[in-house]
Amino acid sequence: MRYSSNRQLGITMWGFLFVLAFIAIVVLFSLRAFPLYNEKMQVISAMNTVVSRPDATELSTKEVQNSFYKQIQVTNISRFSSSTLKDFVFVEKSEKKDGPRIMRVTYQAKSKLFADLYLMMEFNESKPLRGPEGSE
Repeated sequence: MRYSSNRQLGITMWGFLFVLAFIAIVVLFSLRAFPLYNEKMQVISAMNTVVSRPDATELSTKEVQNSFYKQIQVTNISRFSSSTLKDFVFVEKSEKKDGPRIMRVTYQAKSKLFADLYLMMEFNESKPLRGPEGSE
């Protein structure tokens, strides 16, 4: 028996449902992951603004935290408040002798995927406090 190509009418109902389910899963994952990625980019932008200040090398830890908080207030990230800032933003000494101090921001963020399944982002970024041109 020969089957001619004009008898093939397209995708089956099960194939169509499988493709639809796959697309739905990708969309759900993307919609839940985007806020975490967006938050990460906003925090990195705030960090870059703080470390590029002309007086960044002379700032105390409290001043670095306050400057970061002022930058992050522009966004809608509610994770950072003036009372919890010391738990997330740190200023550390460089491992190199005479190296610049380092601003570090570290925290965890979660987004509910569905039911008891969560996406978690662990943010741990550091930037040297060098000033606008990277000079001390």
